[in-house]
Formats: sequence, C-alpha cells, structure tokens
Amino acid sequence: MLVLPTSTESFARREAGGKGFNLYRMSALGLPVPPFAVLGRRFFDRYLASSSLGERLAELLRGVAAARVAPEEAEARVRGWMEETPLGAELQDWVERAYDAVGRGETIAVRSSAADEDSRAFSFAGQLSSFLYVRGLEGAAQAVRRCWASGFSARSLQYRLSNALPLAAIRVSVVLQRMIDADAAGVLFTCDPAAGSLQRFVVSAVFGAGEGLVSGALDADTYWLEAGTGRLLQRQLVHKAVALRAGDSGGCRPAALASGLQDESVLSEAQLQSLWQLGKRLLDDLRTPQDVEWAIKDGALHLLQTRAVTSLPRNLTGYPNLWDNSNIVESYGGVTSPLSFTFALRNYRSVYLQFCEILGVPAPVVRDMESYLGNMLGCLHGRVYYNLYNWYKLVGVLPGFRHNREFMETMMGVREACGSEIEERIRPHESWDTWRGRLRRFEVGLHFCWYHVRIQAMVDRFLAFFDRAHLEFRELDYRRMGSDEIFATYQRMEREMLGQWKAPIVNDFLCMVHFGLLRKLVGSWLGAGDSDIQNDLIAGDGQLESAEPTRVLLRMARTAAADPPLRQILVETPAEDLMESLNQAPEHHAFAGQVRDYVDRFGFRCMNEMKLEEIDLFGDPSFLFTVLKNYLRAPAIPDPDQEQRRERQRRAEAEQRVRAALSGWRRVVFFWVLRHARKAVRNRENTRFARTRAYGVIRAMFHAMGEDLAARRALASPDDIFFLTIDEVAGAHHGTLTAFDLSELAALRRRAYTRFAEEEPDPRLLTRGPVYWGNPMTTEQQPVGPAADEEADLRGLPCGPGVVEGVVKVVRSPRDDLQLAGEILVAPRTDPGWVPLYPSIRGLLVEKGSLLSHSAIVAREMGLPAIVGVSGLMRTLRTGMRVRLDGRRGTVKILPS
Repeated sequence: MLVLPTSTESFARREAGGKGFNLYRMSALGLPVPPFAVLGRRFFDRYLASSSLGERLAELLRGVAAARVAPEEAEARVRGWMEETPLGAELQDWVERAYDAVGRGETIAVRSSAADEDSRAFSFAGQLSSFLYVRGLEGAAQAVRRCWASGFSARSLQYRLSNALPLAAIRVSVVLQRMIDADAAGVLFTCDPAAGSLQRFVVSAVFGAGEGLVSGALDADTYWLEAGTGRLLQRQLVHKAVALRAGDSGGCRPAALASGLQDESVLSEAQLQSLWQLGKRLLDDLRTPQDVEWAIKDGALHLLQTRAVTSLPRNLTGYPNLWDNSNIVESYGGVTSPLSFTFALRNYRSVYLQFCEILGVPAPVVRDMESYLGNMLGCLHGRVYYNLYNWYKLVGVLPGFRHNREFMETMMGVREACGSEIEERIRPHESWDTWRGRLRRFEVGLHFCWYHVRIQAMVDRFLAFFDRAHLEFRELDYRRMGSDEIFATYQRMEREMLGQWKAPIVNDFLCMVHFGLLRKLVGSWLGAGDSDIQNDLIAGDGQLESAEPTRVLLRMARTAAADPPLRQILVETPAEDLMESLNQAPEHHAFAGQVRDYVDRFGFRCMNEMKLEEIDLFGDPSFLFTVLKNYLRAPAIPDPDQEQRRERQRRAEAEQRVRAALSGWRRVVFFWVLRHARKAVRNRENTRFARTRAYGVIRAMFHAMGEDLAARRALASPDDIFFLTIDEVAGAHHGTLTAFDLSELAALRRRAYTRFAEEEPDPRLLTRGPVYWGNPMTTEQQPVGPAADEEADLRGLPCGPGVVEGVVKVVRSPRDDLQLAGEILVAPRTDPGWVPLYPSIRGLLVEKGSLLSHSAIVAREMGLPAIVGVSGLMRTLRTGMRVRLDGRRGTVKILPS
C-alpha cells in the first residue's frame, strides 16, 4: 500500500521515512502541501528481495563498515546495480498508482525519504537525491530507482559512519509529489540558526525553482523577521541574473532573469507575512525550530517539505530552567556524590514544606508547590545548583515579591537577576492572582511578621531542643550496628530532629529581608562613599559559634608555644602520627586531652563538611594538627580575645559614623533594621552550626552503613555507598529496589563522576527541555583583563576591610598542601571547615560567595581583609604571584613578582 494523505498515522510513521512522514503530518495539519504519495520502505525491501541485490548489498556494507571498501566505491557499485535491475511488473504497477495519485500528466518531483532522515538528531540534509520536473511514468520509475540508490551515496554512508548509525538499517522510501513550477521559492528557518536565536525567523528566496538556493548555485535575497510579530527587521537584497526553470527533458535549467527583476526584492511584504504565519504555525505545532522549503505559484504559497533544525548550538525550545551555584557552591563545592546530593534534595524539600506550614500557606497552594519544593536543587555534571525559578516561586508566597526577590539574590550572591521574559515561570500559584489570593498572601505576611517578633525565643528553644536530640543520636556507636538498624535510626533522626527545623528556616528568610534592607539603606542614606560600612556594622558580634573552633585552636597553639618540648613535637612530627605521639608521651597527656576534647566538641568540622563522603576529625584528626603547625610556625600567634576587642572597636566606630550622618526618624529606622540584621545573621550562623553537627552524625551513620554493606558483599567497598542515592539506600533495606547489583551501579557512577571532575560547568546556566541533552554546560572562557579604570585586575564583593600586599597561595581542595605562613589564600569557595586556616593568612580571596556567606561573615568577625565573588579568580592567579588586596574597595591588583 502507498502512504497517502488519508493514511493512518501509525502506517505513515512506519513506512514513509523522515521526509514523507513530515509531509503527512503537514497535510494532516491542513497546511498547503501539494498532492503526494509515498512508496514506503516495504517497496524498497521487495525490490531487493526480487533480485540478488539484497545479499550483494549486505556484503558490500559489511565491507564499508570494516573499512575494506571505500564509500565512493560502494556508491558506484550500488548505482550500477540499480540501473541494471528493473522494477518488475508488481513494483511498476505500484509506481503507476502513486503517479496517478499525484496527478497523471503533471510534472512531478521525486524525492528520497530515508527511515531516519529529518529526525531531531539527524537531518541528512543534502545527503539523498531529489529529482525535479520529472515527466511521464517511465521517468518516475527511473527516478524511484535512483532515489533508492542515493541512500548508499558516499556522502550518506560517510554521514552514517560519522554518527555511528548502522549501515545495515538503510531503508529508503520515495516521495512522489506534484511539481510546483514556482515563480519564487526558498527556505524559511523558524529561528536564526547563525545566531542561535529563537527571536528571529530567517527567509532566503530566489526567483524560479528553489533548487538553486538549496544547492548553493544561486545567490538569494535574505529577510529577518521578528519571531513574535512577523515585523521585517532587516533585508539583504542581491543581484539576481538567472533563475532556474523547467528543463526541456526534465530537471532544471538556468534561464536569464528579466532585467527589471534582477535587483528587485523576490518577496513582497504580504508574502513575507504569509511565510511568517506558516512558520509560526509549524513552530507551535512541532515545538522545535524548522527548516522549511516553500514555493509560490500565482500568488499561492505551497509547503514542499520541512525538517527539524539540528545545527543549533543549544536547545532553544522546551520548558526553561535557570541554574545558579553562586551560593550553594560554598556548601557543595566541586563534584558532590550522589548520596550527598539526594540527601540534600530530600532535606530541602522537608525544610521548605515546614516553612510553608508555619506561615499558614493554604493547603491547595502547598499541594501545587510540591511539584517544585522537591526540586529546589539540580545536579549538573556532578555539581549542585540552585533551580532558581523554583526559589523565586517559593519567595513568591510572601507579599512584596519584587523586593524579596532582590533580597534573595543578594543573599545567594546571584550576579544576574532573572529577566522579565520569564515572569510567568515564577508565579507560586495561579490563585495568588485573584483578590482572594492576594488576601491569602497578606495573611501569610502577617504570620511572617508574627514570627519576626518571636524569632529569638523560637531560635533559643530550637537550639536547646537540638542539643538534647543531637546528644542522643551522637552517643550511639554505629560501627557496632547493622546497616538496617542504622538506617532505621537515620529515619527516626530525620523525623524527630530534621523534621523540626522551622525556627532556622524562618530566621533564614528574616536574615534575607533584614540584610537586604540594611544594604538598601546604606546605599540610599549613607551613599556610595561609605559602601564598606555595612561590613563594619555587622562585624564584631562575638557570639558566632562557627568561629569558636578556631578560637579554641588558637588558645591551644598559644599553650603549646609556651612549652618548647611540646612545640617541637607538634612542629616536627608528621600530622598523621601526632595523635599517637602525644598518647605515648606521658608529659604531654594534658595536651592530648585537650586534643581529644576538641575532637569531641568539633570533630564534625571538616572542609567540605556538608558532603557525607568527606572524612571529618573523628575519622582523621590530621587537619587539626596541620592547622596547629601553621600557627606554631608563625612569628606570633594571634590572641583571639584581642581580635574580638579590635572588631568591637571597629563596629563602634562604624556606629558613630552612622550617628553623625543620620538623625531623626532615619536614624531610628536604620538602627532598628541594623539590630534585627545583626540578630538574624548571628542566629543564621548558630543554627547552621547546629545543622553541621547534625550532618556529622549522619556522616557517621552512612560511613558505618557502607562498611556493613561491604562486609555483606552488597558493595565492593565501603565508600560505594556514596555513589548510591538516598532512595537506593532505603530500597536496599525496604526491599523496593527493582535491580540490586549495587556494586555495578556504583562502578558505573564512579566512572561518570571521574569524567565530571575533569570539566567545570558554568556557574549560571539556562537549559530548555530535557536538561542533560542539547544544553551546553560550558561556554568558552574569555581571558580576564584589567578593569575599566585599570586600577584593578579583578573585582569582587568587599567583605573584610584592610589593604594587604603579599604572595598568593592557591588551595582548591582539602587534598592540597595546607601549609600556610602569612600568604593571601586564594580558593574557589570555602565553608566553615576552612576557618581554622584564617589565622595563618594575611588575606582571603574567594571566587564564589555572597555577603552572607560563611567566608564573608567569619572574615569580618576575625578582622581579615577579604573579598568574595571574584569572577575569574582561579583562572587568573597562581601560587607565588604577588597581589594587592583592597578589602574595602573589593579590588585585586597583580603586582610584579
């Protein structure tokens, strides 16, 4: 049977090939497709089966695949075989039926249509043959055989080899279509393929048949249309001396163009509008940019064929997702294991459901929010990203969305706000747009204000509750428990502790609002000339638990410095042996006790401490001793109490500057906002310290589970557990795994993550449609040049005052050399586990981060000149370079070595 416009879709999809099926779809949509009929792939199979061609072709293609036969030689052989082999009576009859369906007596076009042609992945553009102005039944029959032969052209075979397409799968259908003897013809792109943009359509047009344009033989007029309106944006007219017309014996011939047309526009405004409307219809129906061949005859527009554009550099269609890791990279820097990512994903969902619950967000809205609260994060090439559109939706449950959105971007360190073109993507719920919805949002705002008044009591109760609950889970010896018992304990901890996280998350939003307000007031009321004053006002709190481990280490170092034999042991003994050396030296048992007490209090602290796969001080105290060695090698060990007094003095001086600059109601408002911003920042740091302690217990749980599962031979090694997802670990204990070769699964992911570690995705990405396909994760890095004023080579967010000059030491990960002696530390990102390194450095430069990042807050608290959010930092600076760091202006100047 032939494929006709009246055929069923399943039959057309199976038989017609790419080009033929596209014509079928266009006809079904009611578009102006000239009459056509398709000799489906079964006719090609019958042709091969009716002779010895099938066996000879198969042997020839095996030779091409094995590189024994060149594609050019294969093309010549196949063409010769098919010219010598007639169709046979039955196939000749079917060609006649197809010819009659198109219109006996009409000139026709005969086109090849391969089974996998014109797909989204492979277009085969220009690989297969078409024959125009074919006359008579015999001409049609000959063109059919030539189309079949073109499936084996050298270009087509090479294209398949290059794209790893099987040669044995070649099947060629043939389209017979009424020929349009065009007055004008050309190509319409429903995108701008050269610019990679969906904002414009591009039309190329010639007088006469479009074959001259497709083959490149003729120059064409080009038009750019605005995609949304069809408005003509630009046109480029060329001199056109000839046009292609029907040849006397078929095919096309060049014919001189009338002089009056040679420099005239091929298309009128009305014809361009018709083409735009056709393109808009195709784009709406097919949802992907199209490459459309068209012809105009006697004023009527005809659609000849269409295919997906496969040459675009990235996806331009599909639902957009905006990814940004400017802030979360501080907690999850570099490649993060599947277990850590999925644990975080699960935890974020739980915490923000609690946030909605405590604010009284209506149940229908919460049900709608479930679709994105479980997807607040993304995993791209093993890195953790915020899914920003979902965060904007979350912030949208509060009144004052535009201000809160700006405050959120400040807290996250987002450098580029989302554009107005995606406003519809970030509405939290359609019911908010009604008057009832606005009333509900107002009620949510009242809840938020109520918790603003009660927040300190909430945080105090939370911290007291956390201390009790944490102690219970911490005291269990997980290495003496089976993995099933451990996982049950983890679930109980998740329910009883992590499920009670309302106070920290409400405070986080208060911190976002008050810190954002403070920044606005500083900019509006104090002016740009005192832009660093916000850092001075926030510094010197003295009650940040995240800075306490470093203060304890400094006191320990000062104790050791006063005892020369102890100092000698600490400086000269390798860090990995020091704990044992102290235990075996009776005269130093007291100091060994201090070390054990430190590990007991702060053993959960480590660099990359949010990652469950990391080894903390409980597992290996070497980092503690590396830090003590740095302090003891320094000319002087800082006095943490003196540092605190200095910071309080700087804070008091900043307050005096505000009092001198403001008076009346402005001074009252400013200090009210400042008081609440300080409180929120302090509470944020202290509740995050609690989170880190909880993660320390969970880390111990999963390390112990990995050991037990490896002992049971469920895993090849204990750390395989970190290459599983949290749901897979649960499934291993609940019996819900659909396949349970966990070792093989972990090995597969190890290989993938090894590849991920070799490339760094961009910090901000817009993807469309399925995230991992057709969306480039990296762009070409541009060299970093001097700033416009040439006073600085790099700029970032100033967060620790002071100007220092010194040598740079680049530290990318905990596995680098951490020996420091007064250098300027350069890092891609930091977390609280890096803080013990700060007393050994003169300044801090961090590529990622915001004014509310741990790097910024603790650097301010310790009086350390620091800049965060320095774009291009890691590509520009190398260990040993000299720089000047200005922590007030946020500038870095590279100095002669």
